[in-house]
Amino acid sequence: MMHEMSSMATIKPSIRAAHYYSYSGRVKERNRFGYCCAFHLIDKGMGTIHMNGRSYPLRKGTLLFIPPGVNHSFNISESQPISAYDMYCDFYSKKQTLIHLYFDPPRDYDEDLMSVVEDKKVLNSLMGVIQLSGYPEMIQTFIQIIRLNRVAIHFKDEIVNSLLYSWILQLANLKLSDNIPDYRIQKIIDLMEQFPGGHPPYQHWLELCQLKKSQFYSLFKQMTGLSPNEYLVRIKMHRAYAMIHETDQSITSVAESLGYSSIHYFSKQFSDYFGLPPSELRKK
Repeated sequence: MMHEMSSMATIKPSIRAAHYYSYSGRVKERNRFGYCCAFHLIDKGMGTIHMNGRSYPLRKGTLLFIPPGVNHSFNISESQPISAYDMYCDFYSKKQTLIHLYFDPPRDYDEDLMSVVEDKKVLNSLMGVIQLSGYPEMIQTFIQIIRLNRVAIHFKDEIVNSLLYSWILQLANLKLSDNIPDYRIQKIIDLMEQFPGGHPPYQHWLELCQLKKSQFYSLFKQMTGLSPNEYLVRIKMHRAYAMIHETDQSITSVAESLGYSSIHYFSKQFSDYFGLPPSELRKK
């Protein structure tokens, strides 16, 4: 896993073609190969895709990744045909072509169009499907990349490729890491960030997540490496540091705004965390 993660950071992705596409069971949807890497984000409809001897279900929010040269076949529901945001890209070296598929090798295969692949393990680690419904930011960024790729703006390639690189690394974390973001836990983290001085009862967090206490604690620690209380303290300490450093608020006022009833306890916690008391930071 460490090899895949470190190698993933060396990719230099660029888009070959990107569009919104409606699948309806055409012949060329049932036997196809890609010259480059393909991402398909299902927007609506239902069906399956068959590749490498396996079938994967497809529905709204499903993200599918197919490495170059892999035979695959879309099987579409007649009552609910699929529409998807499709992106075809080179991971290592940009090819100056829009051609991204071939259908009848070797008759229509052109080796010069095949994407350069420096590390197959990186691509294989992403292959398959992942459900992104719980990660709306990932979905919106993917769609934004496709939309930006259509328009004529200054520095378009640099903007699009940088966003795509960042997005693929986030996807790699979802696929390869045990530290997988959970939208239920993220909901609580967002509340902590917005209201660090509040003291919502633990039960309120559980109700928002619809999780049992043991599940909530386990998922929170898996995602952040800290307990909920430890994470909240970290947020408070960094907020306190910024307020002391960037405003003229008194230290007592800062402590009170962050929910501390005792200035002495606040100062001790601050000193333990940063290695200096808040009064020393204010002097500096």
